[in-house]
Amino acid sequence: MKFIQTSLLTLLLIAPGAAMAGDIDELTAQCDSCHGVDGASMSSDVPIIGGQSKKYIFETLESFQDWARPCIKSSYRSGDTARPKTDMCKIAGGLSREDISALSAHYSSLPWLPAIQDFDAVAAEAGNLIQQESCESCHHEGGKALGGLGPRLAGQWKPYMKATLKFVPTGEHLVPPTMERSVTDFSDADINAVLDFYASQQD
Repeated sequence: MKFIQTSLLTLLLIAPGAAMAGDIDELTAQCDSCHGVDGASMSSDVPIIGGQSKKYIFETLESFQDWARPCIKSSYRSGDTARPKTDMCKIAGGLSREDISALSAHYSSLPWLPAIQDFDAVAAEAGNLIQQESCESCHHEGGKALGGLGPRLAGQWKPYMKATLKFVPTGEHLVPPTMERSVTDFSDADINAVLDFYASQQD
């Protein structure tokens, strides 16, 4: 089974249609039409990708090529929004390895701009403890570090993360076994708390 790095997140990219191979400007313009300018998503159901690690972005796109993540149809968020919905397996399937390398290098070089969103402060305190006990080994520094086994979670959109997590226990979103066990064992309150903690990290 392929090792897929993810967050509670993390981690599904939702991007638009495939661009011509080798044209990085066109590729990034297409991605930004869903993920926002420089990958700083303004849509709570679409993940922030600017500032994630090169390795994580590369492996995430490869995982979509392998159908190792759910491929949910999504509308375009800018440009011609009347275009038919698309999904990440279709997008990634049209990318060459060179395209994936170029996109990974581009978005990893950009600053991480955390989402400004509401969160429950009391729940976030409880979530901090859960993060330290169950998530810190892969998502270092409270989910802020890029050097861990998983992606950056601190400041990611809470609705996106919550929607992603529901596919972990079903096996539709492949994650490391330790994360699968943790997510499966978490109560709904545990999940909401840790997501509130990540959502609270807005600086």
